[in-house]
Amino acid sequence: MEIASGDLQVVARVVQLLRLLAANETIDLVSAAEHLGVGKSTAHRYLASMENHGLLQRRDRNHYEFGVLLAELGTMALSRLGVLDLAGPVMEEISVAVRHTVVLSVWNGHAPVVAQVREDRSRTAHVSIPVGSLLGPDAAQTLVFWAFRDQSFYRFRAGAPAVNATDAELADAVRTGVAVRMSRENGVGAVATPVRDPAGQIVATLAVVGIAQFLPEELDSPVARALLAGAETIARRMANPLDAS
Repeated sequence: MEIASGDLQVVARVVQLLRLLAANETIDLVSAAEHLGVGKSTAHRYLASMENHGLLQRRDRNHYEFGVLLAELGTMALSRLGVLDLAGPVMEEISVAVRHTVVLSVWNGHAPVVAQVREDRSRTAHVSIPVGSLLGPDAAQTLVFWAFRDQSFYRFRAGAPAVNATDAELADAVRTGVAVRMSRENGVGAVATPVRDPAGQIVATLAVVGIAQFLPEELDSPVARALLAGAETIARRMANPLDAS
């Protein structure tokens, strides 16, 4: 493929490979060499360097997919689109209404990451979660991301820990838009729902997190309804940022 005048060849070829990957989900040495119009040894150097820098990672021995760095950059781009800013006031309203901590999480390719928190302090005992925390396979947010993975804005990386959930739990999350998880071991629970962008893709999860004994477990509880309404408000404001209603 001809390189446009003024482009650095290395940069242009990296972009070509990323575009090829976006169109095909994976690339291999043969397709990379053919697309760039170079020999296999040259294509291998590009693929190996992109893997070393986190732009690519191996799905298996012969195929590459998007790397962790691109997932991180995607999260940054999501933030710049205004999702986090638009979610903040909605999270504050929910936290005040239900008297629990509210958390917005995004997907980093392997697991949910806490991107924003509105901490409830109305109770003597409350849950505090630092921004940047990775959530495990038992989390309600993980269940939501997995239940809606075929509608996700994100890619699910090879080797990502599977959610600890039954098919029935995943089906219930899709049917109701809500996932509930209670940990009797540490006494903490969470209720979560997906947040969609204007195209209908899942870009985040909105969750209420609190002491398990104070959180309702019903999928149609007031907490669940508050989250569903909040997620709809965020989605509406993403489509029309001037809509503050």
